[in-house]
Amino acid sequence: MAPGLKKTLIGLVLLSILLVAGGILLFRTFFSIWYFSFFPYLVLIFLLVNSVVFFIFFRSINKSSNQFIRSFMLSTIIKLMTYLILVLVYVLTFPKSAIPFSITLSVLYIVYTAYDLFIMLSLLKRKKEKNILSDQLSN
Repeated sequence: MAPGLKKTLIGLVLLSILLVAGGILLFRTFFSIWYFSFFPYLVLIFLLVNSVVFFIFFRSINKSSNQFIRSFMLSTIIKLMTYLILVLVYVLTFPKSAIPFSITLSVLYIVYTAYDLFIMLSLLKRKKEKNILSDQLSN
């Protein structure tokens, strides 16, 4: 396992637990008429998809810049297509809860994307600092 991946995945699991607990609390108190039973599974899907994206990201971070960009873009496209297919299947299957599902999915997407960006930017910054330090030592 790549260094830092375990810590990142633990953070992702903790974020998911907080989102499920907070979501269920909100759905039970303020938005009870909009609760849909697929909500915990939706968070689980986000957890699994983002775990795979992080795994790909950590494997490709030490590769050349071109390979890293290709794998990052491919994983992002696959992630977006997965979410798009999920939305289409759910909305066509359960049209009565399409609006709460879509709003919830949007909120989850924003939260998980913010976490992804935070982790990825900190890792890229650390990689850049490491490269600068190694260049200075070699001169």
